[in-house]
Amino acid sequence: MVCQKIQHEDQPLIDFGDNMETTDATRRFFCLRLGAAAVGTALNSAHAALPVGYPAKPIRIVVPFPAGQGADASARALARELEAVLGQPLIIENRPGGNNVIGVKAVTNAAADGYTLFYGTNSPMAANAVFFRDLGYDPVKDFTPVAMFGRSRWVVVVSAESPIRSFADLVEASKRQTGGVSFAVGATGYQLAVILLANSSGLVANIVPYKGTPQAITDVIGQQVTATMSDFGTMRALIEAGKVRPILAFADRRIAAIPGVPSLKDLKLDIPTLFSWTALFAAAGTSSDIVNHLAEATSKALQSPAYKEYSAKNNSEIVFAGPAELAKFQRQEVENYRHAMKVGNVEPQ
Repeated sequence: MVCQKIQHEDQPLIDFGDNMETTDATRRFFCLRLGAAAVGTALNSAHAALPVGYPAKPIRIVVPFPAGQGADASARALARELEAVLGQPLIIENRPGGNNVIGVKAVTNAAADGYTLFYGTNSPMAANAVFFRDLGYDPVKDFTPVAMFGRSRWVVVVSAESPIRSFADLVEASKRQTGGVSFAVGATGYQLAVILLANSSGLVANIVPYKGTPQAITDVIGQQVTATMSDFGTMRALIEAGKVRPILAFADRRIAAIPGVPSLKDLKLDIPTLFSWTALFAAAGTSSDIVNHLAEATSKALQSPAYKEYSAKNNSEIVFAGPAELAKFQRQEVENYRHAMKVGNVEPQ
């Protein structure tokens, strides 16, 4: 466990908030947030030609996170709808560990034939590129973007049995406790977010890395560690069941389902509001016909009543972008995280 306390240097360039508006200190953040009627029109090209015989067999989606995590549930929800569109089974393959490298290699080492896809999120496809010196892969060069399909805000939680009832309580406890409070993180993006919180609030965080969020949450519930952060979709059921207590919405406005929980803006914490996003990627070199066909299939899957119900229940916004838009978004995200590292005075590991 490494205690990391850092100092604020300058204002963030990017506003990751809900309204996506620019200010003097920000520049526009690229993202397409579309309603169901418009989602099919955002592809880079018109109706893509269907490759002969594709898909002729099951397609696997590699998820670089453990089963039972929010990412796993999200991948399975999308896969069910894609199966109906593509007419072939979609098999979820969980390959966690190694800072997502295990899952990444399962895709980059596979044939670029459209039968092995990657469930990409902000950590393996953007944050890792700047957080680790020797990552072992390039998330931009080693993949072909297919389609973005969602995003979700993050929330900080403690055990429902904890005496900590607010973020202010957490900060005060961290100052009293030698080495700070233990803060479990299940992904690179969350680790950087905790560092930024420490930078802005005076929180002394003893960061404890985990291979995934499920075990981090389990240890928070059992009070082996004090706090953790994850996307709200993962946390919602536990919050509603009274297992964990949310104390901060890591966003520029409150989350509608937990209106009593303050946001970063409420607490006047001036830091980039990072969030989770989800997208499908194929191996580099996958043909544009296959990529466009998969993107069109994704746009149709997102319009299904079942998927819209899943997204609403898990507080995940349906956000679609086709291959070209996703490529642009991903490159911008790498720069967003690079800037967040600079703001937090964080050196690559």
